[in-house]
Amino acid sequence: MHNQPTDQASLVTLPIVGFYRAQQCAALLGVSKSTFWLWAQQKIVQGIPVPQPIKLSPGVTVWKRSDVHAFCEQLASLGDTTTPPEAA
Repeated sequence: MHNQPTDQASLVTLPIVGFYRAQQCAALLGVSKSTFWLWAQQKIVQGIPVPQPIKLSPGVTVWKRSDVHAFCEQLASLGDTTTPPEAA
């Protein structure tokens, strides 16, 4: 028999070191890229600070993976991540 993971946490392991682009951040959060950029501009969503972008060049902006993961966890602890920022 194959060794199967015994808990959900071992099913998905995302690297914490490195960077995400906006599309990847949006996918993790379950929102559109446009919504993620709006959140990044507003700098706060439902009382939670949005991770700071890092501009690598005129066309390349990234976010630290560790910051994005922490943001996802904080939003998840509140509930639905798709609530528009205006409703917060």
